Amino acid sequence: MSENNEIRPLSLLSRRRVAVRRIKVFGLMLLSTVWASVKWAQFMPTDVNSWIHWILIILFALTFGWIALYFWSALFGFWELVRPKRYEGISRPPAELPLTTQTAVLVPTYNENPVEIYARVLAMAQNLSDRGAVGHFDFFVLSDTTNPDIWVKEEALWLETKARFPEGVNLFYRHRPKNTARKSGNIEDFCVRWGSGYDFMLVLDADSLIGAATMIQMVRLMQVNPTTGIIQAPPQIVNAESFFARMHQFTGKVYGKIITAGLAYWQAWDSNYWGHNAIIRTQAFIDSCGLPVFKGKAPFGGHILSHDFVEAALIRRAGWLAWMLPELKESYEECPPTLLDFAVRDRRWCQGNLQHIRILLSQKLHPISRIHFIVGIMSYLSSLLWCLFLLFGIGIAVWRYFYPPAYFTQVKELFPAWPVFNVWGTLTLFGISMLMLFFPKILGVALVFGHPAKRFGGRVGLLLSFVTECLFSALTAPIMMLFQSRFIVEILLGMDSGWKTQNRADDTSWSLAFRRHGIQTLIGIGVTVLVYQYAPALFYWTLLITVGPMLSIPLSVLSSRVSVGRRFKKMRIFVTPEERKKPYILRRTQKNISLLKAAVGPDDASAMLQNQRYLSAHIYLLSINGPEPDFEKQLAVRTRRKIQANIGGAVWPLDTEEKRYLLYQTDLLKEQALLLSIRE
Repeated sequence: MSENNEIRPLSLLSRRRVAVRRIKVFGLMLLSTVWASVKWAQFMPTDVNSWIHWILIILFALTFGWIALYFWSALFGFWELVRPKRYEGISRPPAELPLTTQTAVLVPTYNENPVEIYARVLAMAQNLSDRGAVGHFDFFVLSDTTNPDIWVKEEALWLETKARFPEGVNLFYRHRPKNTARKSGNIEDFCVRWGSGYDFMLVLDADSLIGAATMIQMVRLMQVNPTTGIIQAPPQIVNAESFFARMHQFTGKVYGKIITAGLAYWQAWDSNYWGHNAIIRTQAFIDSCGLPVFKGKAPFGGHILSHDFVEAALIRRAGWLAWMLPELKESYEECPPTLLDFAVRDRRWCQGNLQHIRILLSQKLHPISRIHFIVGIMSYLSSLLWCLFLLFGIGIAVWRYFYPPAYFTQVKELFPAWPVFNVWGTLTLFGISMLMLFFPKILGVALVFGHPAKRFGGRVGLLLSFVTECLFSALTAPIMMLFQSRFIVEILLGMDSGWKTQNRADDTSWSLAFRRHGIQTLIGIGVTVLVYQYAPALFYWTLLITVGPMLSIPLSVLSSRVSVGRRFKKMRIFVTPEERKKPYILRRTQKNISLLKAAVGPDDASAMLQNQRYLSAHIYLLSINGPEPDFEKQLAVRTRRKIQANIGGAVWPLDTEEKRYLLYQTDLLKEQALLLSIRE
């Protein structure tokens, strides 16, 4: 694929029209940022040191520019949504276009709840069967799981789910002994082993779910757009129960569509890839998306964490097109249930996005791909910039208390040099910034305020949801600013985030909240006292920033509670259409969860492998999953001694690593099975 022929099938959208769109969005962003920065330079105190003056201007320009891009992109997204026409550019297939290709649906997992994963996989397969699309989709559960109990349960559930799978749809399971490069390595492993047998791969996350109509439409779109490499379906959050998760579920449904429509407006065929809920042309991915391994140690070295942005850039560099289509519905995911879990995921994303600094100057990348990297980097760096901007501002105010301005700079000067500070002008800029942040939310509410409001708890419920979300966001924004600022500092100091399993259910305990938010609370109290003592004129304005950190502990704990989420639901706050009337694919998933829970039983590997069928499946899968990891000799000796000493005692008194070693030893497993059969 080359840059010269990639535009030929795009009869609905020309390069010139896309260029005009980008000039509008980025031109308005630039103009508004320059105007606001000039005004800020005029409004600042005149007696500020020149180098501090320029630092404040630069910090303001960078942070305001980020707000301006969000605002103008959302504004054009709103305009696209109210226009009575479909998203332009990509060719649409006929409604009954037959499927002539093979698609692999990939579900990577890492120590996740296997019952829920297989329940979603089974629901998608059943939905495809209902629509007569069997024979064109196969499902692959690609496991990097290290927990031995979950590993064995994944295998058992593979057997149980496969037995219930509709005829004509295959279900494969693969467990990697070594999870090299994490999810991107897992996808690469699939491409090496099975990729040549499939035209497309539909990449999901462990919590992803897509309706059959959307899956079929994505395949048809790929069939009639032969120069397209990626089509991203924007995911919608579902199944939220805690207050925190339900708030994000509501914001994604009401505000999210404006954001995605705005991105699609100026990105066109240069859209990004979010790592899941997207269909990819397999051969294009294999040919162009080999990821580099950076020299040096993490956090900046090693394998790339945020691989999706890089893969989108590489596939565009090879000449293939990448689209994000807001029109694609029934694309779902779940949200971290607590503020702390959200921060844990953010820490990994922050490290991955900062790694992109090393890719920005790579050769032959498309300019829009470079913008994607810059936007991703700035999504975290802006927090540190805001933090520095606020610290400089408060620092200047406190400095004035100890070092008042000199009104007469010369000994015999007739008139004093009064320092000038335009308070009302500064407040006006602050108000404009806040309006640009909140106005897209107002537009999102406006879109559903008519007849659709019934599906959001009615107009009163919708307005209460909007006010509650704005209040909670205002309180938690400084908390996330402190978290993300700390993340950047940690990364710059060489601290690696690793890759932790995502919590899907547990709420936040008070003790954990004290440990994680204690310093933030002290910072909030300290800054408030400092400003009250030495810069009282700024006290009430500073409270807008410090109240959130001061209340971070109770905010974190209470927002994590399912009981709080349910109470707000009864008040019709954060209600979404999917809650009022669950889509078929979600209802079917819930039925499958109950079905598979009853089929498999206990979670412990020792109990599960007492089932001869599960044990045989495990030993069989060992033979095709590749060589075992490199275990320490001491671990092997210790485990074998425990097994031998256990012949007359209790079953498997082993720790996690010993269990994991045992699960790779067929001789010990068979010996253990004989022992169990004798005891029976």
